[in-house]
This record gives sequence, structure tokens and C-alpha cells, in this order.
Amino acid sequence: MLEFLKEYIKHKSVSGQEKNVQLDFTKPFLEEKMEWSEIEVIDISEEENRPNLNARLEGEGGGKNLLFNGHADVVDVPKDREKAWDIDPWEPIMKNNKIYGRGANDMKGSNTAMLWAIKAIMESNISLKGDILLSIVVGEESAEQEIGTIPAVRSFLDQGIEIPFCINGEPTNNEIHTKSAGTFDFRITIPGKEVHTSQKNLIKYPQRFDIPVGKEVGVNVIPIMIKVLQKLEELEHLWNMRYKDKIYGGGGFPKPDVQGVGPISVCSTMVNAGEYISSIPGEAEIEGQIYYPPFVDENKLWKELEETMKGLSNTNDWLKENPIELEWKEKFHWPPYEVEPDHPGCQTLGKVVKEVTGQDPVYSGFKAVADNAFIQKECDVDTISFGAGDLSMGSHGPNEYIPIEQLAKTAKVYAAMIQEWCN
Repeated sequence: MLEFLKEYIKHKSVSGQEKNVQLDFTKPFLEEKMEWSEIEVIDISEEENRPNLNARLEGEGGGKNLLFNGHADVVDVPKDREKAWDIDPWEPIMKNNKIYGRGANDMKGSNTAMLWAIKAIMESNISLKGDILLSIVVGEESAEQEIGTIPAVRSFLDQGIEIPFCINGEPTNNEIHTKSAGTFDFRITIPGKEVHTSQKNLIKYPQRFDIPVGKEVGVNVIPIMIKVLQKLEELEHLWNMRYKDKIYGGGGFPKPDVQGVGPISVCSTMVNAGEYISSIPGEAEIEGQIYYPPFVDENKLWKELEETMKGLSNTNDWLKENPIELEWKEKFHWPPYEVEPDHPGCQTLGKVVKEVTGQDPVYSGFKAVADNAFIQKECDVDTISFGAGDLSMGSHGPNEYIPIEQLAKTAKVYAAMIQEWCN
């Protein structure tokens, strides 16, 4: 299993470039090393180079079907960022009981656990009443669910195959994540007025009568931008003090998770100001994301954000005439998902977690977003996340890794879940 994962990571599969890993690596493994009833390639991309893989092991009948879902694409590591890694991100290594490499944690590790759990079931000749279903999809990291997970899951449904429960393998530290965040992107544009840097004294300090001063000369956008960033921090704190939930953002239930508390985050990820080193910056732009829990209305958050920016503009003479502009960037919205912990699938999974690990299951919330939301909302299939690793282990950053022991437990839980649920 570990050698498979290392080879899997070597197949560089950043979003948009998944064809090689899907057709040249994963599909042959499904065909030659496993015993599926049927395997299907689903590619509805315009270029016909973004293949999803579906596989089905048909049960004897009379049992419940179980879908495993994972994405094959990973976040790129540009050449100029490879220096932040201690290893070549595309040449995985095993060190300190961990496997390092891009995608090890998010989420080729859990994909591997799914494949090897199912492979063990097949090789053990275990009879199942329900079907095992598998979707390895493209486009998750680039939010292209319309060509990835949605058509893949719908393909099963269109065949009349019922899917009462789905396990997505996002890294959850082997906790059962019954809820996730939703997210949307924002852009804040702050107007200023360029002027030669030598004129800073005129725009900052009072002057003698008849000497141009302040906004007549120029407006340095940097101090305003700092205030905007501070307002975003204050808003994030306000929201986190306001909203509470025992599963999501409360630290896990019935015992603590490993993610910490705080269900809402306002992340300013790209900040730009100024065009020329000898000019007072005349415009600034802040872009970022807001993550929110499923029990919060994102439109209410957006309205509060608008009111906050409007309030800041009203405290500044320049901004009263040239207000801050706020944009819901490209109207991008990734919804949350939510499944009740007492769902039969969640309870069965909790039972096998206890049996396999000897530890009580932890029901928690995924702090990021996942394909689950689209499987649930577009395909009407209840989906939770359960997988090895967690997002603090280098996901979307340098030195990504997955703990080997945890990966093995994940595979065992998947195999036990198949036997318990499908029969």
C-alpha cells in the first residue's frame, strides 16, 4: 500500500492535468489488480482530458450500497516555491513513519486507503449484500465540480443505483466530519490618489494657509488599507464570539477534536498596493476568503461586511467622496454540507472506528470545504468526510505528509465499514 502511494504521488496531477494519473496509473490498477463488476470513465470536459473514474462491485442484493469519493487532483508547487520544501515534492520519501510528497495528505493518502481496503475485501472473498461504489474525480482543487464529482455521482444514480451514504476521504485525522464550512471570495478596492513620494509631508501634516494640503495633493492608501485589515480582524472575532455549535467549531463531540475552536475565518490572502516605488500608493486591493459554518446565513455575513466598510468610509473625508468598493468575487460560493451525527451511516462508522482503533469516535466539522457539499446538494446523497491526516500536515503548503500508522488505520476502518454497512 505504501509503495502504491509513493508511486501515486509521483504522477504529478495538479488540477487540469489529471489525465495521466487517472488513465495511465489508477485505471490500470482498477482493471488489473482488482475485481470490479464494472469500471467507467466519465469525461464531460470540453477538451475531453479530465477523466473521472467510477467503479462498482455489485453485491448479492438486499444490502445497502456504500460510495467512496476522493479527488485525484492536487495543488501545484511552482518551481519558485519548491525551495520551501525539504524534499522534491514530486519524489516522495518515507521518513519518521510518515510519507512526504505533494498530495500525500490531500488526498492521495485516503484514496489509497480506499483502494486497498476494497482490494482486501475482494481478495478475502467476503460476500456483500450491498454494492461498493468508488468515484475518483477531477477538479476539486479548482472548484470544477460540474465536470468532476457531480457527473461522476450522477452516473451511478442515472443507472438506478441507490446511494444511501457516501464517505469522502478528505483528511480529518480519522474523525467523522459531519459538517463543513462554506466559503466565498471577496475583493475590497480602496481608492487613493498618487503623488510623488517627496510630497508626503503635504498629504500628512497641516500646512500654512494657501499651501495645498491633504487630499488636494494626494491620498496614501496604505494607512486606510491597514484600517480595513483591522476591521476584518474585528469582524472575524465578533462572528466567532456570536456563533457556537457542539459539532462544528466547538471542538468536537463527545470529546475534543484536534482542530481547535473557531468556526469562522476571514482570510485576507492577497494584498496589493502601489504601482511605482516613487509614488504614494493610489489604490489598494485586498482579496480573500470567508469560511462560515452551515448554520450561518452567508448573505447576512456579507451584509455586515458591507456595513462595516461603509462605516469606515463615513469616518474619512476622502472616502466619503470616494467610498471603498466591496465585491463578492465572481460570485464564487462553495456551500457547506451537513449530516446529523445520528444518521445511520455516521453511527455505523462510529461503531467500526471504536472496533478498529479502540478509541471512541469523534464527531466534528471540516474547517475547509469539500466535494461533499455538491454530492449532497446536487445529487441528494448524504456524505461525510473521514480520512487520514489533517489539513495542518502541509496541505496546500510545503512538506506535505501523512502518518503511516494513521493511514493503515484508515484503510482498516474503511474495510470494516464495508462489511458492516453493506451487509
